[in-house]
Amino acid sequence: MNLFENPKYYNREDFDKLSYDDQKELFLRIRSWVATVDMQTRYIKDKYKNTIIKRIEQICAYACSGHVPSQDYMGYIYKRGFSDFFPINYKRSVEWNIIAASSGSKLAPQKMKTFMNPAVDMILLSPKWGQIIKYNDLNLANYFWFLSQYICEILYKELNLNPVEMSKKELIEEDINENRTRVFLDRFRNKSVEQALEILVQQLPEDMPEIKNNGVGESMLKEEENAKSNNDFDDINIDIEDI
Repeated sequence: MNLFENPKYYNREDFDKLSYDDQKELFLRIRSWVATVDMQTRYIKDKYKNTIIKRIEQICAYACSGHVPSQDYMGYIYKRGFSDFFPINYKRSVEWNIIAASSGSKLAPQKMKTFMNPAVDMILLSPKWGQIIKYNDLNLANYFWFLSQYICEILYKELNLNPVEMSKKELIEEDINENRTRVFLDRFRNKSVEQALEILVQQLPEDMPEIKNNGVGESMLKEEENAKSNNDFDDINIDIEDI
């Protein structure tokens, strides 16, 4: 059974159980498959372009059918682009990362850290943050993706995102209004984090005692600041079997 045929990568409950490293390995397998072509194809421009586009189209079809690693890849490729024939598209990148995060991806929040950081910071600075930490068993290793997934689930609904509807869009679309798109998405993000915080607080038991942050929230903010300059998706040379 190859990567795309594995049914557990279509199921939120199953995929959410995978570790960050396991999810990253699946993403890297797809990324490597797209970019790995024989030397003859690489030096024939039209053939190379057509081969890469066809592979991205295949992955997009799987992403639209609910395959989470493919959704991760679509968020990545729209953020990074490919050569001079697949342009960067900020809106598509954020949309696919929100879809992937809502499907259980732990990678998607990392791929849109700049977008998610303000939202996560708002929750970290909440007076109820100490109680939220304890109730949800959060720590430095899991708080960012947990809160990001929570916010993305709300964003998914607020933005009326749907993988099936994404399949109806042209694969390659020039992003001509990136600044306007950023303002639009930032507004929805801020609205969604308010809803997320409200739900997180409502979930707390009424008899749960007040818990001081004891610097934990500040430590997480500091950890987040240190991580902003790190890129978890730099090129990694790995030997994999073509899929």
